[in-house]
Amino acid sequence: MRTHQPHSHTEDDLLRVLQDEERLAALRRTSLLDSPPEEVFDRLTRLATAVLHVPLAMVSLVDSDRQFFKSQCGLDDPLASTRQTDLTNSYCKHVVGSREPLVVPDAQQDPIFRDYITDVGVVAYAGIPLITSGGHALGTFCVIDRRPHAWTEEEIAILRVLATSTISEIEMRRIVEETLTAVVEPSCSLRMNRNERPVSVLSVWKRSPISRVGMTYIDTLMENTK
Repeated sequence: MRTHQPHSHTEDDLLRVLQDEERLAALRRTSLLDSPPEEVFDRLTRLATAVLHVPLAMVSLVDSDRQFFKSQCGLDDPLASTRQTDLTNSYCKHVVGSREPLVVPDAQQDPIFRDYITDVGVVAYAGIPLITSGGHALGTFCVIDRRPHAWTEEEIAILRVLATSTISEIEMRRIVEETLTAVVEPSCSLRMNRNERPVSVLSVWKRSPISRVGMTYIDTLMENTK
């Protein structure tokens, strides 16, 4: 765990990682970019703010030139509505670039991040990379404080668990969709031939019991933090 981005990681190196074609292809295969909010991710960001006592938490997907917030808790409009920013002052791009957690207790005192100006007033940041089984860093699960925050090992451990839950959901969807596609697409073709409405693979997944695994556990944690 690093308190800032290593100096050996140049802007050229960072740009090369962000624009890597295989990474971007893996990101697009998730079908999450520009998708609407979903409760399965929103519960995790709400849990993060409640347990870690911070005002902001996000599931941030880092594209080649922007970061898209698949989930957020605590943002104000217009960011709460647009759910994206460019990468100019993005902390998350550094997490993706290094593939390591980034922990910034006080950006005002950090030689790299003290000049970062953001719309959400980031003073303290902690982010964990969302890395697929194929080794691609898609983005981060991150939390933000608007004042200095001495992040503890316990807090970072909790953040790691939430990040693992997030990437597990993303990966499970991919596996299920690939599996269901082989089964559902022939049926879709038959229905199309009969002028019936085709079945959406993603809609089948969202209605499945598998997609709700762990939701009761998260609900219980949320209740215990009230």
